[in-house]
Amino acid sequence: MTTFRLEKPEEEVRRVGFVLEKQGIHERIPAQVGLNIDVSGSMKGLYDSGIVQSALERVLPVALYFDEDGRIDTWVFSSDDRMASLKPVTSSTYEGYVRREITENPALERILWGGTDYEPVIRSNLMAYGLLEERNAGGLLGMIFGQTRDTFGEETRSGVPAINYFLTDGMNSDHDAAWRLLSEAEHAESQIYYVMIGIGDDEFKFLREAAEEFPNVGFVSAKDLGRFVGGDDAYEKLLPAELCSWLKHEHEGEEDHH
Repeated sequence: MTTFRLEKPEEEVRRVGFVLEKQGIHERIPAQVGLNIDVSGSMKGLYDSGIVQSALERVLPVALYFDEDGRIDTWVFSSDDRMASLKPVTSSTYEGYVRREITENPALERILWGGTDYEPVIRSNLMAYGLLEERNAGGLLGMIFGQTRDTFGEETRSGVPAINYFLTDGMNSDHDAAWRLLSEAEHAESQIYYVMIGIGDDEFKFLREAAEEFPNVGFVSAKDLGRFVGGDDAYEKLLPAELCSWLKHEHEGEEDHH
């Protein structure tokens, strides 16, 4: 079982920069980095073995490179509305994070080891970055039933694009709702890119189709997550060419505004 331990963060950040240089990014482009982690029942073995902790440690140097605050905005999700936004991962909190903040966190007892739905956590991501507002739908029916209307925005609240890594090992049960949300965010040109990492042997039909359909969604296969994060080419996989092109486009658009 190949895994990864973050022992020299500065050295890993340099490796991230080297990978980006090969993709034509020669100066630091600021970005926020987020991580959605599947806590459905089928993922439990990956938590117990420490592999999810290894994955988190492998993503952290990416955040340290892109994000001035050096943090990973972190969410966990399972089925229905069972999801939560957690404390961010930083260079001072990453050790023991998964055990402390997820598997042994009593506040998550209701959320852990359920099924798999994507829409609620994607909605939470978009709202956290200021890319989505839920407003009262208005009118009599809106008042009676408390209906809301989604309003999507292009720029994040900070004006800095967001990269969100999505770790999941199975098909979601909310295909239509999740697809609609991704579609509306893409149509609004929302400043967020999803790197969907499919763990295991599932076909990942939804994730693959989303990656083909939306220019701000990419799919990466990780049949063995331990080998994926422990491999010498892990950063190449975490920073695929399409993401790098998207970042350059967002950066050039930002420069045009000044």
